Amino acid sequence: MSTSDGWLAAALVPLLALVPVLWRIAYGSPKDRLIGQNLTSLLAGLALLLAARGFHRTSYNDVALVVSVLGPTGTLIYARFLDVLPDSRLVRWTALVGVPATVLPLCVATGPGRAMVKLLLIGAMLIAGSVVTSASGGKGGVTA
Repeated sequence: MSTSDGWLAAALVPLLALVPVLWRIAYGSPKDRLIGQNLTSLLAGLALLLAARGFHRTSYNDVALVVSVLGPTGTLIYARFLDVLPDSRLVRWTALVGVPATVLPLCVATGPGRAMVKLLLIGAMLIAGSVVTSASGGKGGVTA
């Protein structure tokens, strides 16, 4: 088993975690669907970062960067339409634990340079976007 296979096996973890999330998106309430959308963008970003290393395709990092920007933006737009920003500890803890557990080994494997700075930026954006969109601030609604 080569190191590429190891990174690709690690990329399967967030992809397999998407299965129950997609089920909740398909059959859940609008609030559950919003949480699922938020969690989907987070898990997709992590899977793309790991797949970029496994397939030796740095362009996948660019896609992860776009997901890290557009995922939370989409969550906030739908939250505005639904007039609710649900509080989700699952999304928050997945971001606070899963992103560093993914990004830090990738940084070690990448080594110092622009690619590592880009990985750290993507990781910070994934964490920030997920934390902001998963905390309603105790109100349970979106204010104008």
